[in-house]
Amino acid sequence: MSDKKMQEAFADFERIHQLAKRAAARIARTLDLPPWLEFEDLVQEGLRIACEAVNRWDPNRARFSTYLFLHLDTFLRRAVQRQLPTRFECPLSEKDLDLLECKEDSFHNLELDDTVHTLMIRLKEEAPIAFEVIIRFFGLEGQQMQSLSSIERHMRLRRGEGKQLLNEGLSRLRQILQEELGYPN
Repeated sequence: MSDKKMQEAFADFERIHQLAKRAAARIARTLDLPPWLEFEDLVQEGLRIACEAVNRWDPNRARFSTYLFLHLDTFLRRAVQRQLPTRFECPLSEKDLDLLECKEDSFHNLELDDTVHTLMIRLKEEAPIAFEVIIRFFGLEGQQMQSLSSIERHMRLRRGEGKQLLNEGLSRLRQILQEELGYPN
């Protein structure tokens, strides 16, 4: 991993720390943790996991905080469950843990799909033309993926207007998501 990639990932360290604290709080609420395992230990483990996650992160697909938000709970839960002594939990084999993680991932994917669906409905109501450009560009809702020039031709848009609408739509989706998650803009 390059130093540049690590610096880019942790440019907003406060945000990463906040994500680690939130994930730790969710884990503390949902798992029966031993009394000696302190909240700050969970936060530190979350930050350690964030450092490892930089290797799997693709900066061209999403910001690091977005990638981490989508995966930190699963990674942290897995790390905690594997490190706890068996007297504090029912012992699970590697196969059982993998199955549990698969079910968690499936649930998480359903939750993510529902969130994206909700965001897209709002975008369709607020910016129907930008919504249509996004649907065509990414090949959603049964559409074939199309280039921006093809979208501009089919929708009778001016040259460059497709890219502008795509960017505006994605920006609005980001704002809606931040509103839904309660993050400041």
